Amino acid sequence: MTRVILALACLSLTACSSLPDRWVPDALSDARGPFRPVSDYPTPPNVDLMIGPEDCRGSTLAALEAPDPTYPGAAWSHGRQGWVVVRFNVDADGRVDRARVARAVPDGPFNRAALRAVSDWRFRPLDGVDVLENCVVMFEFRAGEVQIR
Repeated sequence: MTRVILALACLSLTACSSLPDRWVPDALSDARGPFRPVSDYPTPPNVDLMIGPEDCRGSTLAALEAPDPTYPGAAWSHGRQGWVVVRFNVDADGRVDRARVARAVPDGPFNRAALRAVSDWRFRPLDGVDVLENCVVMFEFRAGEVQIR
């Protein structure tokens, strides 16, 4: 009886190892498949020219948490690319306040992801000031990836 159970166990293990590769999910593959752009990446602005002499001045920003935005699923599936410039304030405790889209091309598909990411950022508490105003960051949503500029 023990031999029969052992034989059945060996057969079942052998059967599992002979499954076609297409039935075994690849843990490293992207579930969404490859990104296929449908348009060229729009020319980004010179962010340095968007920063005024008084913008984000008075203390040094040191990020404690700064997660990247997630490429929006709808934009991914439609092959959309673009960029978003976000302005935000940082309070004395290092929390982001008043995050808002300054410019975006195209306007809309990436705005929410960029705002959500910036709103979740945390910085080291500021030295000697109550707030840093009009800090600027640009997110590039390009070829299925997100980069911070």
